[in-house]
Amino acid sequence: MAPIKNVIVIGAGGSIGTSIFSALVASTKFTVSVLTRPESTASYGPNIKVFKSDYSETSLAAAFKGQDAVVSALGAAGMGEQLKIIDAAAKAGVQRYLPSEYGCDTQNEKATSLVPAFGFKVDVIEYLRKVEARGLSWTAIETGPAFDWGLQMGLVGFNINTHEALIMDGGNRPFSATNLSQIGNAVVAVLSKPAETANQFLYVDSFTATQNQILAELEKATGRKWAVTESSTEAAAREGKELFGRGDFEGLLLLLKAVMLGEGFGSDFTEDERLANEMLGLPEQGLIETVAALVKGESV
Repeated sequence: MAPIKNVIVIGAGGSIGTSIFSALVASTKFTVSVLTRPESTASYGPNIKVFKSDYSETSLAAAFKGQDAVVSALGAAGMGEQLKIIDAAAKAGVQRYLPSEYGCDTQNEKATSLVPAFGFKVDVIEYLRKVEARGLSWTAIETGPAFDWGLQMGLVGFNINTHEALIMDGGNRPFSATNLSQIGNAVVAVLSKPAETANQFLYVDSFTATQNQILAELEKATGRKWAVTESSTEAAAREGKELFGRGDFEGLLLLLKAVMLGEGFGSDFTEDERLANEMLGLPEQGLIETVAALVKGESV
């Protein structure tokens, strides 16, 4: 398999997309470009070529000409565009496609049955498997929750701004989490090893820990006791379904909490030796170092 040199990122302005774009550029291994919507005013630097696209066949063909890899970091709103993007990439002779995964294990049927949005991701992978015959390979990177980003909004039960913790099911169930910088590291590593990473799911983390272990480190680093509320993932799933059914986005966040912290959702990537960190050569990012940096307001 030929080395990957030219890489175009879709969704480079989002939280996860920014980390991926920054890591690709910093690696100096690739010629990086960006695909944006026509109305976007985002700037990515003088040496970065920006392609404007309304996702029409013509605009995608122009953007993908000469590209070796397409990296999608589209959010939920753009998830449905991926099938036409994949078609255009295959037609343009792109070698590798990275879909918008970077989260919970969408290969886990219990998770996909609980969170409706995961259905889009499942459809994308099924389509990619069909497109393999046309010469387009793929890699799906599963990361669990983006820990440093989520810590600002209580995504995994902790809010560093209010010093509040929501502990689910007693807080002793381990789950895998990944900092934004490690997500970027994983993308760089995957594109640096195209043959070893083709047509598969790869699971990565910064650390795998329990909520109680995380709470202990947060209290130690902040020097104060946090306000703790006890709940259950069963209650989160029940309330999440009800709210999401009414169109309330808070319901989706509750469903994600249930998947990340609940039993049987595949959220512990250390099980069954799934972690690909060593194979990819990812740097170590432990819980203690991560929390210490974030409490100081430093990036990880």
